[in-house]
Amino acid sequence: MESSQKKTKITETLPDDLVDHIMSVCLPIQYVLRNRSVSKKFKDTEIRSRDLDFSKIYSVRCGQQKAVRIIESVFNDYKGSEINRFVLLLNHIGVEDKILSWINTCLGKNIQELVLDFSKSKKVANIPVDFSAIETLTVLKLGWCSFKIPDNSLKGLKLLKTLALTKINELNKDMIDAIFSNCIHLETLELINCLMYGILSINAQNHKKFKSLVVSTMPNLFEIIVDAPTLECYKYDGYCNKMVYFSRVHALKEAKLHYNRSFSWRYSDPSDMLLANMRAYIRVRVLATTNIFLEALTCRYNGGAIRRQIFCFWSLQEFQISFKAPTVCNLFDIAQFLQQCPNLKKVLIDINDYTFEPGVFWEVHHQQHIRIHNYCLNSIKFVEIMGYKNHSHELDIMEFFVRYAKSLEKLTLTKPRNPKIKLFEPDNARINYIKSMSQKNDLIEFI
Repeated sequence: MESSQKKTKITETLPDDLVDHIMSVCLPIQYVLRNRSVSKKFKDTEIRSRDLDFSKIYSVRCGQQKAVRIIESVFNDYKGSEINRFVLLLNHIGVEDKILSWINTCLGKNIQELVLDFSKSKKVANIPVDFSAIETLTVLKLGWCSFKIPDNSLKGLKLLKTLALTKINELNKDMIDAIFSNCIHLETLELINCLMYGILSINAQNHKKFKSLVVSTMPNLFEIIVDAPTLECYKYDGYCNKMVYFSRVHALKEAKLHYNRSFSWRYSDPSDMLLANMRAYIRVRVLATTNIFLEALTCRYNGGAIRRQIFCFWSLQEFQISFKAPTVCNLFDIAQFLQQCPNLKKVLIDINDYTFEPGVFWEVHHQQHIRIHNYCLNSIKFVEIMGYKNHSHELDIMEFFVRYAKSLEKLTLTKPRNPKIKLFEPDNARINYIKSMSQKNDLIEFI
């Protein structure tokens, strides 16, 4: 800004060669293409961008054929000496030769990050490239793309930090062992919807940087063994029918356990299996899970006696719970768990896909217990209920936190993300009563 009446374009204050370098090399490819199409000054700018991210090019406005033409023209006109990143989200059927040519071009220009996602085709692509032999990669993410390790011996990937495999049909123990034996700088491993049978064994005892493990939708596994002293984040999405053995996981800080019910849930109780795995999670600082996790900890009658397992989560600071039907859980189960979290600061309750049905047992026993029991939740400062529908039991939860969380700074109630979900008539009298329990006028926030 030269004065209040006159503005100067930044490109007019920089040398032309510097502007050209920024526009052609430093910017991601989508901005280079946009500048070439809307600006006369940059329409002839050479394509030397090191970030070839085409993940958003295939859309409603830009179909498959047009996307392929644009990508092909970029590689035909490419003048740069290096390509750091290549991201491709495309239907590979019918254009396998072009994709192979693009990948080979990247391999010749010291590619560091390679992301291929062929999920749009719903068919695994067999690209004739030995990804395990690429020496320059630090990030490799393959979705619906074949990945093999010839003779289970890696020739490359020694610099690899992140490996994400989705829908890989030939994954086995020897491949996993080869990855951890060779990729000594590996920090993140993601296995999503891969076909693997039996035992998944993660032997990272000699790794100093391995921090994150994701295992999602792998129903044919029956056991997961993790020996990773530096592991900080573990994410699991699937049925709760697997034993998980952790060895030396004192560094574990975050656990995201998205448990789903199996088809045989009416005939089998996963509680014992969850309880057997529970000690691995008592030191985490962030825990995100589903109501199935709470069900394993709730009080139950077994053979005429009350069965209840108590685990203290001393380090837990953030708790996220997602409810899905069917479940017997209610506020009582939430309260019983929160009692075991003396340093908890933040609670998120997701009921977007669920409406509480507390039942007779809540009305006869649990509700009275909540009223007369003195819960000490003084460390909780933030609570959010996502999917608030004005249901009476949601008001029970509101009242519980306002009454017992003495340090509460904000209670946020978010409407369901699906606008078609029916809302109940608000009980304004009770809402006003709950608000009156606190001296903070802005404690409760409706969004």
